[in-house]
Amino acid sequence: MKTTTIVLIFAIFLFSLVGCSSKYSADNCIGKTSAQIEAEYGTFDCCGMPASEDGLYRNTSCGYTIKEPKITFLGTDPEVLFFITFDENGIAVACEEGYRPGG
Repeated sequence: MKTTTIVLIFAIFLFSLVGCSSKYSADNCIGKTSAQIEAEYGTFDCCGMPASEDGLYRNTSCGYTIKEPKITFLGTDPEVLFFITFDENGIAVACEEGYRPGG
């Protein structure tokens, strides 16, 4: 009986960790161009500025939704995005989680 309980607790813990992982990784994005990132993950869900003539995003941040907004009993949990910041050359230099501008 004790072994079954320990296995059950371990399984719940393991499944909760898997559910928390994001498919987007800063290590995988930093140093790549916006075109390379879009080729891997698809079109961005949110961008601060339009792409330049060559298709690269420069001096802006673009994001992918990692958590949809959710209406709860106590209010609304906001949408969470994985933002990637691009420099003047269109290269990803930073990543962070945040909220969509303008709410």
